[in-house]
Amino acid sequence: AITDWDLPDKETVQKTLDARVKPLRRLVSPVFFSTSQDGKRKAGLSHLPRSEEGKPILFVANHQFGGLDLGLIIAELIEKRDIKVRGLAHPIIFQQGGGAFGGGPPVEQQERGGAGTSQTGLFQTFGAVQVSPRNYYRLMQTGQNGLLFPGGVREVFHGKNEAYQLFWPEKVDFVRIAAKFNATVIPISAVGAADSVNILIDAPDILNLPFGIGKRAANNSAQVMAARFDGNEKSELFQPPFALPKPLPARHYFVFGRPMSTESLDHRDKDGCEVFYKNVQEEMVRGFDDVLRARENDPFIDSVQRIAYEQVTGKTAPTFLVDELNRK
Repeated sequence: AITDWDLPDKETVQKTLDARVKPLRRLVSPVFFSTSQDGKRKAGLSHLPRSEEGKPILFVANHQFGGLDLGLIIAELIEKRDIKVRGLAHPIIFQQGGGAFGGGPPVEQQERGGAGTSQTGLFQTFGAVQVSPRNYYRLMQTGQNGLLFPGGVREVFHGKNEAYQLFWPEKVDFVRIAAKFNATVIPISAVGAADSVNILIDAPDILNLPFGIGKRAANNSAQVMAARFDGNEKSELFQPPFALPKPLPARHYFVFGRPMSTESLDHRDKDGCEVFYKNVQEEMVRGFDDVLRARENDPFIDSVQRIAYEQVTGKTAPTFLVDELNRK
């Protein structure tokens, strides 16, 4: 539900994070940065604005390969800034108790008391709602923070040469609704998942495979409910590419971009909303460019060394200096 959700008690939150998020953290050693109003980066999330009642924050992120980034982002926001955020998730997460698409097993299969009492899985326990225009509107209308992935499945299942590209719809509806309720928009540039796999066959090419393989893939995709605001089952291909994971995943980096206020933006101003939409994309691309350049100076960019260091020391491996992100 939109209005009657609250974060579970601290013990439940900690148990769930220990069981679901920490194993992934140990593999990808995520690093988080935030950005001030003047564009300066800082390690950690201290530059994020405080949540204000009736004034929502909309986090807008690229959806990394495989779609496992939602848990890492929400966990960091809860633990480091006590910011509750509702993830707008693909409908398939809510099928079969949330067990598909990274949702974890149904709650009844988890340790009793470990993640609430509903039967909709990990993400819904932590506030995820099915992405739809109505649900997004209601979140903003009621002043709740949201996490939106405009590129959706298209970005999650991107092709061999499409890492860290944005595949957003042409419509700027999410900006119009954010402006209507004076939301602060914060872009998130996420890097790492695309470097953790080798993509051998792109998703559209799988549909052309012989011996009925392609036809079965197309039929399966057509049965999945579309999640894009302007999409339908035919326009959204829910088919992963054929990819093999690398022996160890790459380190993950998350850059929370400059907070962008919509208070002076009239939601009825179509041109103004389109400019704002492009500015969000540009800020996100700036984050990609900064991280891809800076991570070359990460002393633990090598996954074997990074994981070995953390296992021996029990500490998170250090990364590049934040000054690397602030170079022009």
